[in-house]
Amino acid sequence: MSISVGCVGCGNMGGAILAGLARHEGYDLCGYNRTREKLRPLETLGVRALPDAHAVAAAADVVVLAVKPYQTAAVLEELRPALNPHKVLVSVAAGVNMGRLTAAVEGRCPVVRCMPNTPALVGKGVFAFCFDDPALSPDTRDLLLQVFGCLGLCIPLPEARFTAFSALVGAGPAYVFAMMQGLVQAGVTLGLQHAEARRMVVALFAGSALMAEKSSKHLMQLRDDVCSPAGLTIAGVNALDQAGLAGLLVDAVLAADQRGREMERE
Repeated sequence: MSISVGCVGCGNMGGAILAGLARHEGYDLCGYNRTREKLRPLETLGVRALPDAHAVAAAADVVVLAVKPYQTAAVLEELRPALNPHKVLVSVAAGVNMGRLTAAVEGRCPVVRCMPNTPALVGKGVFAFCFDDPALSPDTRDLLLQVFGCLGLCIPLPEARFTAFSALVGAGPAYVFAMMQGLVQAGVTLGLQHAEARRMVVALFAGSALMAEKSSKHLMQLRDDVCSPAGLTIAGVNALDQAGLAGLLVDAVLAADQRGREMERE
């Protein structure tokens, strides 16, 4: 039996969710976007384009809300009549909390809040899920973990931890890309062509991440394993330690967390 998933808002994130699921069998997919052109690439993957948000909510059992935060109230009002207890609403709208979501659906269906990060665009996302709605059944929770597990790593979190998740993992690709750019710049400075330096650095991060995933060693031990006595690596590591790289990363995440909490109060 196929799982019906519909997405209201098919921009970067909504489109990535539908495109990612389209690569897997067992999904009946549909979507709506105000700009119809954004749906055309998805239609070639088998996603049905529907005329409005209400139609998506009527057709799908898992209704993904992926519109801009300021659009959520109007869109939820439009699709609400099509909701029922056999459906589940999954919101990836940034900054729209569970209280606002549950009030907007008026108890018609369970609500789940989801926070993704941009590597979901390539099927390697990290998704935080708030499963705090008491109306959500264990079976529906497991279904959502199965669906979004096709697109990356799923982490259940209380809503109170969502800002911390956003500061660390939601914003995390920006930190990683900044480090990658610095290494590419160093490679060019040493005489490498930009394109080859970028290829090397991308492979470096991919391989290092896989090592960290597969190894039970502490991250500092993995670092130390690369450092030979009086070698070039320890010289580079010493320079990073003197610059306080670890502290700078901590400061970046804490600054993002503080700004996130300020935004929640605005």
